[in-house]
Amino acid sequence: MVWGLLGRALPYAAGDPSYGGLLRLSAGLVLLAALLTLGGLLGLDALEAGSYWNVGRAGFYVAGVGLLAQALAALVLLFGSEALQWLLAPVGSLAVVVGLALYGAATLRAGVLARWCGWALILVPPIASFLNSKVFYGSIALFGVLWVALGFVLWSRSGRPSQQPSRVR
Repeated sequence: MVWGLLGRALPYAAGDPSYGGLLRLSAGLVLLAALLTLGGLLGLDALEAGSYWNVGRAGFYVAGVGLLAQALAALVLLFGSEALQWLLAPVGSLAVVVGLALYGAATLRAGVLARWCGWALILVPPIASFLNSKVFYGSIALFGVLWVALGFVLWSRSGRPSQQPSRVR
């Protein structure tokens, strides 16, 4: 959320003397966001493992690879090279959107979490990406709100034993 809002609040140009520092700050936030999102995805997977079908596993891996690609591109950018920028936005973001849509469908089918969690994983990433590119740069913060909400769901369930969906019994 911070990265999305910061990018809107601090527009910069290549000729600006503070461009390098802001670029590194932005890359650091992208790296942190990608790694934290991957951690959230691992938490969801730990909760739902065994409850969803192969599409969920495929979605997990596709989204995970996309997040790792974004993290790698941000890490390279932190060291001053823009060589892997094509991984950051087009390839990494597309993999995350597609992977989370698949994972959201599996979440709906598994029935372990509330239905809104599955629908949010399917709908929020493409909407945030579209709004970010067409309407308002800070709207990618919507993606962060999704993960804060999902994190709260995971945190609130942390003390309870996981239950099998009713269709498995």
